Amino acid sequence: MRGLAISLPPILTLLILFWILHGINDFVVQPISSVVRFCIAHAVNDARPLEGLVAPDGLPALPFCERNYRTLPIHRTELLDRLTKADESSREMATAEIRIQLEELAFVPFDKQALPYLDYRDVVKRLGPVQMPKTSIGVYMELAATRYFQSLFHLSAVAVVISIMTVYSMGRFVTHRLGAWFVMRVGSFVTGVPLVGVIYIAVKHVTDFFLAEKDPKFHGVVAVEYPRPGIWSLAFVTGTGMSECVRVAGEPLVNVLIPSAPIPFAGYTMNVKRSELLELDMSLDQAIQYVMSCGVIAPIPTTPPMNAKNGITEPPALPGQSTLPAY
Repeated sequence: MRGLAISLPPILTLLILFWILHGINDFVVQPISSVVRFCIAHAVNDARPLEGLVAPDGLPALPFCERNYRTLPIHRTELLDRLTKADESSREMATAEIRIQLEELAFVPFDKQALPYLDYRDVVKRLGPVQMPKTSIGVYMELAATRYFQSLFHLSAVAVVISIMTVYSMGRFVTHRLGAWFVMRVGSFVTGVPLVGVIYIAVKHVTDFFLAEKDPKFHGVVAVEYPRPGIWSLAFVTGTGMSECVRVAGEPLVNVLIPSAPIPFAGYTMNVKRSELLELDMSLDQAIQYVMSCGVIAPIPTTPPMNAKNGITEPPALPGQSTLPAY
């Protein structure tokens, strides 16, 4: 048991971090990397139509495509003339030189277009003929990751930097009047879409509670007697109570979220009388940590407890230890 107590915390921490990083990679890094590769592929796409290209009749085969390539008529004529003029002793050398020239002049039929042989060769050499992309844009997306970034790791690093800059730029943009107006208009449009608007409003309220800059009174951490009197549960103050309930109760109500351990974002939303809440000397981060640890990590209060007699501040006594002086 002691061995488990020592080994499980770092293992579980690594598993949680791996799960978070895996989610970020799948839903943030990879989509941005694909967009970057797609833009580069459109910028460097050298594919051309097959019209105007001729088959390599009489020319040597090329690796990875054999004789399944095309070239311009003028290039084929020039290369054939050089090959026919070479005598028997120099024909092999002439063929090797022509093959080297063809690597820069040949085009490989692909997706109803023709790709430069060098681009096709680099991709098929790395992926193989079975895993080759189906379109010319897909071929140049593969080239973007290897030719311009050397590896997928460098491209992923660029995607992370772009995502951070994008989030920061969005934050700076919405702080100005034009940005706030634009966000308000987009939010009004999304909320008007059936079903999508309901999900958007619920998600926005949760993210605003934990991330947005709001009135501090809506970030309070309290305790409420739930599920019965005498049992205190931790709760997050999320806003004022519903007006209909306030009118019936005859006193102010407060919306609270009672989280469920170990997931602090799930739980019960309730309207509780303000007079029945116990304000806690605890930050939002400490409360989330308390819930996620199932109460194992209890926050340390920032203010020392007060003695009930004469309001004198004294340190808490240990179990079985008297707070009275020894004399």
